[in-house]
Amino acid sequence: MMRIARLEDRTQVGGLGQLELLGKPRDSECAWIENVSDHGARVISRRRWRAGERLLITSRFPPFHSTPASVVYCQTLLEGLYAIGCESTMGGILQLLERTAEDSNPTDAPALENSAGCGGGLSHAAPTKS
Repeated sequence: MMRIARLEDRTQVGGLGQLELLGKPRDSECAWIENVSDHGARVISRRRWRAGERLLITSRFPPFHSTPASVVYCQTLLEGLYAIGCESTMGGILQLLERTAEDSNPTDAPALENSAGCGGGLSHAAPTKS
């Protein structure tokens, strides 16, 4: 099978985001967004997602940009962590990472779980927008 190359460049800079199942705002979690282009990203999640599910990705820091996306794949990384490929036909994923330069890089599960941007842990609560 022939593999098709990505059309957009990707940035390796990452940042925290909030994932929410579209139409179910209480079904959300904090996640790490990485390998980002304007129309796609790899997201590290504590939840297993199914291909085709629609979600809303929102930045964890002001000005709280959001973009709808579809799950393209979900891959098990380690117990309790999954890599999901997300695609947004509307674009805007790069805007979610505006403040990532000073954010930490979670190289392992504890860093992601203990992130201050996630309220001290990965939770199922919506981001506070104060």
